[in-house]
Amino acid sequence: MPRMPSFAAMLFMAMLASGAQAAGGTGSYTLPWNTPGEVLEYRSCGCGDSCWVAELRNARTKALKGRLRCDCERLHATVGPKGKERAQAASCPAVGDGVEKPRAIREAMERLLHR
Repeated sequence: MPRMPSFAAMLFMAMLASGAQAAGGTGSYTLPWNTPGEVLEYRSCGCGDSCWVAELRNARTKALKGRLRCDCERLHATVGPKGKERAQAASCPAVGDGVEKPRAIREAMERLLHR
């Protein structure tokens, strides 16, 4: 007869599963963007929300116009669907000096695309 796992073992496995899920970040959501026909989406990938990606896309075709990516330390940027990712800044836009993060990301995207 097969042996059933102990309660402690099942609890440990459940904790591992929930931790792995939490480490994956959040789903994506839209940030304020004033240009009709474009959508600015944001998703976190970890590091206490210091790892994230913001992408500006054509709302209809979903074509990428620009991407900002923070790797928990540095900001990287891509322009266009086939653009090469380049280091953009030594730090990432974040809450600080009175500017909220969504606004800081929007302003960084505007600078990237010269708008």
